[in-house]
Formats: sequence, C-alpha cells, structure tokens
Amino acid sequence: MSTRKNPTQRKSPVARQAEIVETASRIAVNEGLEKVTAKHVAEVLGVVPGLINHYFNFVDDLVAAAFGYATTAERTEIYAGAFAAPTPSQQLLRLFTELLDTERDAVSLLWLDAWQASRRRPALLREVVIQMRADVTALAALIQSGIDVGDFTAIDPSASATRIMSLIDGLSVRAATRSFIDYEVVAELVLRNVERELDLPEHALSGTST
Repeated sequence: MSTRKNPTQRKSPVARQAEIVETASRIAVNEGLEKVTAKHVAEVLGVVPGLINHYFNFVDDLVAAAFGYATTAERTEIYAGAFAAPTPSQQLLRLFTELLDTERDAVSLLWLDAWQASRRRPALLREVVIQMRADVTALAALIQSGIDVGDFTAIDPSASATRIMSLIDGLSVRAATRSFIDYEVVAELVLRNVERELDLPEHALSGTST
C-alpha cells in the first residue's frame, strides 16, 4: 500500500498537510479509524512518522481530520449528484437513492466507528458533531428549496431534516450486519416516514434503492 516518494521531493506545508489528511481518510474508509496512526500514514506515504507528527501532534487530531475529510467528501459527492436533477422532488429522490445505496457501506461503517470512538476521543467527538450538523443543514436547505416551489410541506425544515437524518443514521448498522439481518423493511420505513414528513404522496420515493 506504500506510495513511497522521492525523498528529495519537497512540498509546501499546505500541500503536505492536505496529502496527509487525504491519505488518513482513505485508511479510515478502507481499514477503519483504529488504523489511522502516524506510523501507518507515514508507511503509506513513504515518509518518516516524525513528518506526520510535525503536522499532527496528537493522533486524535489526525483521526478527527481523516473522518471529517471522508464524510465531507461523501456529502459533496452525494449532493452534487442530487442537485443535477431539475426539481427539488427529483433531487430528493436522487439523494435517498444514494443515501440508501449499499455501495455507501464503507462510509456507514466509518460513521459507526466514529460514534463509538468519540466517547474517548474529544477531537473526534467535536468533528462528529460538526459533520452531523452539516448533514442536517444540507438536507434542510434542500427541503427549503422544495417548500419554496411548492413541492414539499414542512413547518420547520431543520427539524424535519434532523428527524430524517436520525432515521438514516439508524440504518448505518445494516452495513455491519447485512449478511445476517434483512434491513430492507427498515429502509422502506425510512422512505415512508420521509414522505409523511414532507407531505409527499405515498410511495413517491419508491424508486430509491434499498
């Protein structure tokens, strides 16, 4: 997995830190947060661990940065795809198609890792809260756009987004137990609740992937 670089190659501090965070993020998604260590990141980058420690004095800060990078990147990708649809209703359909797609299991497992590890990692807990709030903010903005054009009905878009994301978060466990428990009926419950939350016709989201 190592991508050893030419030792004479020098990068700006900003570029080097970005490279460290991106690499740590890939490790977090592919191997789990517990594998994000200065030693392992250094091994993958082909540098000495001391270089990682120069940018991140504490491994907790590196873990938090890796988690934040991964979840922000996923959110950006998902919403970019959703907003390619022409109307808020179609955007919502695309959004839930992606959020419930089994191809997102790796990041779902990362969230499970983060929720559990945040009990003993204060920096990670802060980042988890930031990312959960960002999810609610993004969904609330989409809901508001639908309200503005008459597609959705919601008294408080932020409250609706919070309730919806809580249901999505609860489905993260299926990424770890999919081979043993069928969660398709739970995914269906999520969709029906979203429809009721936004006053959509029943089965308006039935085109989503579960």
